[in-house]
Amino acid sequence: MELDTLDLQNLGKKIGLQTELIDAAMVQEALTVARSLPISHSYHWLGELEPFFRKVEAESGKQSVEVLARYLLLVFLDDNEWRPLCNVPDSIVKEMRQERERIHDEVISSEHGHYYPFADAFYKDFSLLRGKSMPVYTGIVDTHGALWRHPLKFGAFSQRIRFVRHLLQMPIGNKYYFQHHTHTSLLSRFNQEGWLKTYKLVADLLSANPDHKGFCGASWFYDPQLDKVSPRLAYLANDPLKYGAERFHLGTDNSGSALAKSKTRNELFEKGEYIPQSYMLVWYRKPMIQWRDSAFSGQER
Repeated sequence: MELDTLDLQNLGKKIGLQTELIDAAMVQEALTVARSLPISHSYHWLGELEPFFRKVEAESGKQSVEVLARYLLLVFLDDNEWRPLCNVPDSIVKEMRQERERIHDEVISSEHGHYYPFADAFYKDFSLLRGKSMPVYTGIVDTHGALWRHPLKFGAFSQRIRFVRHLLQMPIGNKYYFQHHTHTSLLSRFNQEGWLKTYKLVADLLSANPDHKGFCGASWFYDPQLDKVSPRLAYLANDPLKYGAERFHLGTDNSGSALAKSKTRNELFEKGEYIPQSYMLVWYRKPMIQWRDSAFSGQER
């Protein structure tokens, strides 16, 4: 699937963005650069596409570069543009079909700025459509993530020993994890049922990729303090921990995310009774697959 500049202008008009300064040569160059990018990096790495976008924005404006970014998403909706580095089970293929429909709808209807090419929504959806990351219902997973090595030098000595022990599991090292990132477009799925589905999809990926060591993610919502300050969110860590996952303290969380949408957490923070902490959750392949086989026994995978 490829669009011409008239299609691009029509897209811009539909969402209220101006595209007069984008010509056919610019469109073709964007497509050439995008198709040449390797997909072995994290979801937000744009390589040579980043300076290209910066140039277009400087010459043609922020609205034009966003329409160009949306154009790329429409082109990469084509199955032929999807080139995963990992083995993909049927459950993920099915999930990807649904994500393509969502992305198409958002490209042609979302508000200005949603797909600005240096915004999180573009990074994640462009990554999905290229096969750089995989869809897992509440967000995405980078397919070749690496554990943060901070626990080697931070926290209690017992934490360091636990972390070293897992680094020594085969294949040795901190690589080959499916690393989770939440997605703002999927926040309606951010509930206990949605996360169980996420874990099941990651377990399916692990079954199909025996060279991968497990699942990982880092966030304030894996903090054990949530048992008291936000008990309705405690399941985010407690469900995996109950079935073999481990967590590692990474230090104070300075992202602001823990305070963004909670009056209770903000009040406790103002009183000095709650300081958000970041934790890394790691769920290794064997216990995660065992959990899936038990929790979803008899169900279609």
